[in-house]
Amino acid sequence: MKPIHRMTACFLACFICFTGILEAQEGGQLLPTPEQQFDMMREFAGAEKYEAAKKIGYSLHEAYPEDHDIALYLARIHGWQGEFDSAHAMVNQVLADSPLHQEAHAIRVDLAYWENDWANMAVYAQKALRVMPDSAVYREKLALARYKLSTGQDRPEVFVSYLYDHFSRPYTRNWHMISAGARIPFRAGTLIPYVNGGFLAGADPPADYQLNLDAYLLLGSLNYLLAGYGISPGQGAMYLPNHRAALELWQVLPAGFGLSAGARYFYWDRHFTFLTFSGEKYAGNWWFSLRNYLFFKDYGVSGSYYATARRYFSDRYNYLTATLGYGTAPDEPLLVASDLDRLSAVSFRLGISRQIRFNLRLEASAGYAYEEHADREYRHRVQMNAGLFIRLGK
Repeated sequence: MKPIHRMTACFLACFICFTGILEAQEGGQLLPTPEQQFDMMREFAGAEKYEAAKKIGYSLHEAYPEDHDIALYLARIHGWQGEFDSAHAMVNQVLADSPLHQEAHAIRVDLAYWENDWANMAVYAQKALRVMPDSAVYREKLALARYKLSTGQDRPEVFVSYLYDHFSRPYTRNWHMISAGARIPFRAGTLIPYVNGGFLAGADPPADYQLNLDAYLLLGSLNYLLAGYGISPGQGAMYLPNHRAALELWQVLPAGFGLSAGARYFYWDRHFTFLTFSGEKYAGNWWFSLRNYLFFKDYGVSGSYYATARRYFSDRYNYLTATLGYGTAPDEPLLVASDLDRLSAVSFRLGISRQIRFNLRLEASAGYAYEEHADREYRHRVQMNAGLFIRLGK
């Protein structure tokens, strides 16, 4: 090849390489950097263009699977769309790699909050507090979850329940009671108006009724209050107390603990006052409670003590609970004035709550007690209860 031809060929080769480099650089400007793509994902999500945001996010996640920020932002997008299984899957991947990742714990609490999963929110908030023990945010989230598990309702619901109470000494008692009412949530808590109608087989007069209004009130982020009053205006039968009042204050403590103190008041033909104290502990999907009642009698103070364990399942509406009790003072519900005079009792209760449809829940319980109703005189006592709860709205 002649020299001039060799020079021409070299020049053409250099020109092709140079223009190729320029095209590659220009093409690089058309393909954003990973940081720019992450910003684009956030912009799309902020504009509620979730599918476009997820497309970018999963492309980044495939290219950078160890980048936790990408996975956690994808989890948030799934949560905003209500795709909670996918969201939890992304968070769980991060926690498997980094169990102390603070943002992962935070997102998991948020996901439970968004889907109203109070049982898991309590669990996740406790785990977040182990990682961030000084966080006031997760103490408040734990308090909210505990409140919702015990009393809170997302939507109004109406309910009706039936209770049967039986013993055969010193007389035969077959007490039937229907309760009907509603749970009405509002910003500061929940109102519970209801009526009790009781029927004592073979008695004259056979029936009595009672009007009630209870309220669970939030007092800040770490306290809530039970306040209730009931009146039985009937002039004939006095099976239900003429007046009934309840007042109790709860204090939420760190690490899933809680304390309460309160009083109960009943009036038939005399005034009766109880003091009650409780300690609680949430541990994962379990709730444990120790409660006592102190009753001031003519000869001194009598007490009763109750230990309860509750296991939550898919959510706060699905659980199994068991209570073991011992003592002389009656517990709740107080259904007959003669309970105030019993000398001792050992009792056991088993209850279940089951959400069978999105707006329909069933509750049932059964209890047995072995009571000393007079000096060295004992009886067997059985109680059964069933309730239907209908949530209003979807």
